Amino acid sequence: MRKLCANCCTVKALILLTAALLVLLTGVLVLSFVGIPRIINHELALSMRLDKHTDQWERFVNLPIPIVTKVYLFTVANPAAILEGAKPIVVEKGPYVYKQKLTKKILRTDESDDSVTYEKYSSVNFDQELSGQNRVNDTVTVLNPALLVLTQITSPLEQLAATGCLDKLFLPEYNKLFIETTVETLMFKGFPFANSTEEMGYACNIIRNQVIEKTKIMKNVQFIMNKDFDMVQLLRFSYLGFKINQPDGVYTVNRGIKDISQLGTIMKWNHSSEVPFWGRLQSTNNETCKRVGGTDSTIYAPFVKKTDVLEIFSTDICRTVNIYYTGEGSYKGLKGYVFEPKNTTFYSSIIPKEEDCFCTQKTLYYNGQKSCYLDGILDVYDCFGAPLILSFPHFLYAEKYLDAVENLTKPDKDKHGIYLLIEPNTGVPLQGKKRVQLNQILRPIKHMAFAANLPQTIIPLLWIDEGAELNDDLIDMLNSKFFNVVKLTSGVKYGLIAVSAAGVLVAGGFLYRKKVLKW
Repeated sequence: MRKLCANCCTVKALILLTAALLVLLTGVLVLSFVGIPRIINHELALSMRLDKHTDQWERFVNLPIPIVTKVYLFTVANPAAILEGAKPIVVEKGPYVYKQKLTKKILRTDESDDSVTYEKYSSVNFDQELSGQNRVNDTVTVLNPALLVLTQITSPLEQLAATGCLDKLFLPEYNKLFIETTVETLMFKGFPFANSTEEMGYACNIIRNQVIEKTKIMKNVQFIMNKDFDMVQLLRFSYLGFKINQPDGVYTVNRGIKDISQLGTIMKWNHSSEVPFWGRLQSTNNETCKRVGGTDSTIYAPFVKKTDVLEIFSTDICRTVNIYYTGEGSYKGLKGYVFEPKNTTFYSSIIPKEEDCFCTQKTLYYNGQKSCYLDGILDVYDCFGAPLILSFPHFLYAEKYLDAVENLTKPDKDKHGIYLLIEPNTGVPLQGKKRVQLNQILRPIKHMAFAANLPQTIIPLLWIDEGAELNDDLIDMLNSKFFNVVKLTSGVKYGLIAVSAAGVLVAGGFLYRKKVLKW
């Protein structure tokens, strides 16, 4: 009787022990697959938000990695023949590599809408080592962008009058349609025109004032003031000088404190949630083009999913570009998601395309008529204040324009496309490339002798490869603060699961032996 009672007590104890271990195993499983990930994600969100006096805030204000900008120029091989109507022959030169250091001047923070407002400044330095044999004092033969702009932003009467003033408006080396100049002058230093001199004369001074008025909105033109007389002394043209002479606007972005999914999202640019460069009365999708959104491509919210559509707002082209998940990749041992734009980015999304908000009809086509373009290229007149056409390098996704000039190689998506490799848990960009090409329309201008016989075509001016890669220090930081923690907790998690499961199996085995086998 006592033996039977003892066996009964042992069975009950084993049942209770097995049940307790099952509860423990369930708790361990819940903690491992729900609790610990939530704790890690919560701590990650706290470390990624833009909170003052944190490492993340310092990285936000002073970007710790340089932006590497590679410039490829198209030098013109047959300038004299082009003036007589021949198709342009271009030769690509480069890369000319510059390193940009980005810093932000914080203007204010606002807790009510969880925002920070700032201006972004760039310092640029030429990198001879990365440029190889290419030097900033290399001489290139290029289209005179300032002079060509004058042919397209002035009326026929003004064009006729301007022809007689070219030697007054431009120095001798710059008063022709194709010029020889240095890379440094063309890119950042700039060449002067419309200088105020006593030799200008009354008639040409009127033309000069017209030029000043029409170039006020041009990004690429810098006004040099005569402080003694409070007047414009001269104008200076460069392709990228505007990047270092002034901030590219006032940004208001979300700090991600109240909602981490909104981290870095641009709420306003220049105090507005819309840009003024796109849309017309007849457009049916103005909100698509005008809306300010996305990030500036240096910061993203964590917990990125493959189904997400990431938005990049670029002041260089005054619009937002959407990028989509296309696969997976890795960088220095870190795995990430690859996001790229669609090949229809510079195409119309509306039929007819005259109703598309990106159809501005500002830059005239080859034939002198208005055009929407939007067939792989984009009219950015209102953005730059000048008749410029934007495309991907080498007319990627706009191959119909490849034969517009001679000697232009076919595009390659890996060399000429946009992509982002992003670590999905943290939202940290591992690698990124933004690539665009600037072009101008050539067409005959009958009122200007030097342009009367020009061919009808589009000519590429230059293309820019702007990229960044995570440095070793930041990779070490990611590993120590996130991935190593995940690995450690993963080891502990599976260790606890193994121990708990083993306990259940052992207790269950003893129970089976006692109750079923009667041992």
